[in-house]
Amino acid sequence: MTCRLSAKACGFGQKYIESDCLLTDQELKRLREHKYSAVDNSWLDELCMKKWWEFVITLCPMWIAPNLITLIGLVINLITVLILSSFSYSATEPAPSWAYLQAALGLFFYQTLDAIDGKQARRTGSSSPLGELFDHGCDSMTQVFVTLNICYAMALGTVPYGVLIVSVVSVVMFYCAHWSTYCTGQLRFSKFDVTEAQMSVISVLLFTALFGSGVWETHIIFGYTLKYVVIASSFFVSLYQIWGYVHVIFSGGVGKNGSTIAGTSVLSPLFPLLMVIVPFIMIYNKTESTIFDDHITLFSLCFGAVGAKATNRLVIAHMSKSELRLWDWIYVGPLALMLNQYYNFVVDEYVLLWIATVYCYTSLFIYCTVVCRQFCDFLNIYIFVLGPRTPKTN
Repeated sequence: MTCRLSAKACGFGQKYIESDCLLTDQELKRLREHKYSAVDNSWLDELCMKKWWEFVITLCPMWIAPNLITLIGLVINLITVLILSSFSYSATEPAPSWAYLQAALGLFFYQTLDAIDGKQARRTGSSSPLGELFDHGCDSMTQVFVTLNICYAMALGTVPYGVLIVSVVSVVMFYCAHWSTYCTGQLRFSKFDVTEAQMSVISVLLFTALFGSGVWETHIIFGYTLKYVVIASSFFVSLYQIWGYVHVIFSGGVGKNGSTIAGTSVLSPLFPLLMVIVPFIMIYNKTESTIFDDHITLFSLCFGAVGAKATNRLVIAHMSKSELRLWDWIYVGPLALMLNQYYNFVVDEYVLLWIATVYCYTSLFIYCTVVCRQFCDFLNIYIFVLGPRTPKTN
């Protein structure tokens, strides 16, 4: 009986991987042929950050693989955010000053390591499309951590829909950046982009560490506190940024008749984005309890995992010039939460939220692992070690 169950589980797992993770030979071939193309107009990069990155890269040993540098940055950022979340789990509680400070340092370390991985690849002669894919994958997962930093620092859990709105805008903006890339074949950075946004978050964390979280409740104008003024300003800047991406999406398609680089409709990436956003908005809005507010960190992490996987699929579609797969099995997580509400909470919402979050991160991890292993096998390289694989012997 045990053997049968084990065999069935293995069979189910294999079918899941085949339907959700595996790339075709054509996708792998086009991934290998992909050439990185970007236009960087970031004013902060030109002002000072490039000089800092050029200095830091000289400190890196030549034996460290570029993807390992990226991974170390991701782990540092994850650990520092989790430490801060342990003090401000519902984004309402104040944390010690050192908790905000270490979160700021964690984000700065991630930003630095994320910026020098490409330089390390060129130094060691190990540049490959896998590096770009791995970099964007880590960025998509970091997006939710950066957003949570803002929510903890400003205690946005005290604002109705505050954490949800900031999280949705963050995911939409990041997704739209890669959506426009899928249309034009070129990643474009504006004058105020990733570096400036990350430095803004770092400044918020340092400001909170210095003056305490209560400083955001200072009344500024027309009875509105500093928290509302900063968030409202950031919201309009983000909308302007998103509008720029939308303009590129509808006017910059390089395929036939203005289509994407894969020759598909420029609107095709809209469905995955809606599948990420709409269920979570409905879930949060329709709940009859304060479960999601009390556990907003867990809710945001679940949302971030779904957003990250949708973005990863879009990145792969762009790099392989392939049609974007619209369905993803990670959507089962939020859909289960929706169905539970529809059938009058058959399962405790908190328990189901934990199950959905674990499932979504498992789905994301399996997908990233399988894709990276496929690509490594195809290119005959390792992901975290320099040099080619040992040739197989017959």
